[in-house]
Amino acid sequence: MLVIGQLKKAGLVNVRAGVGGASLRKDPSEITLLDVYRAVDVVDHNELFNFHEHPNPNCPVGANIEATLRGAMITAQEAMERELAQVTVQQLAYKLINEKTSS
Repeated sequence: MLVIGQLKKAGLVNVRAGVGGASLRKDPSEITLLDVYRAVDVVDHNELFNFHEHPNPNCPVGANIEATLRGAMITAQEAMERELAQVTVQQLAYKLINEKTSS
């Protein structure tokens, strides 16, 4: 599915035929980067870190790596999501406008 379709399905944009036919469905101050991240299923099940599904059980590394790293990976995922939740589309738009006018 195209990104715009994923954003539409998540209720973040309206889409109509033609060039420039997409618009925000909510106020930009109400859309966070976490909303966009969750809408755009770039990674499987919105998990940033994935492991082999069927590692060799006879391999000491493959058989144990997920259990060894899982806690750290969950902590990193949660930290990233907390940061994304604090940035809105409106903040990004202001930043882009200010950087453009200052250069």
